[in-house]
Amino acid sequence: MKVGDHWQPKEHGRKGLSDERARLPRGVSDKSAEGVDTQATKRHLREVAKELHVEGRSHMDKGELVDAIRKANARATAEARR
Repeated sequence: MKVGDHWQPKEHGRKGLSDERARLPRGVSDKSAEGVDTQATKRHLREVAKELHVEGRSHMDKGELVDAIRKANARATAEARR
């Protein structure tokens, strides 16, 4: 699972795909979670969001948490590349 500008093991050491898009053949257009483990529990996603200092995480549903983590990861990666 991508957290900020680095990768961490998935919750409970799970292996395999992080999101459903990864099952699709290359070239098929669909929105990716960009390294965020969409199969993780809401509790785990909140912990990751806390680590990334995502504001309002306690009021977010699972989809909103995934999107917020994805955006925070993109910001951290861009910052690390500067």
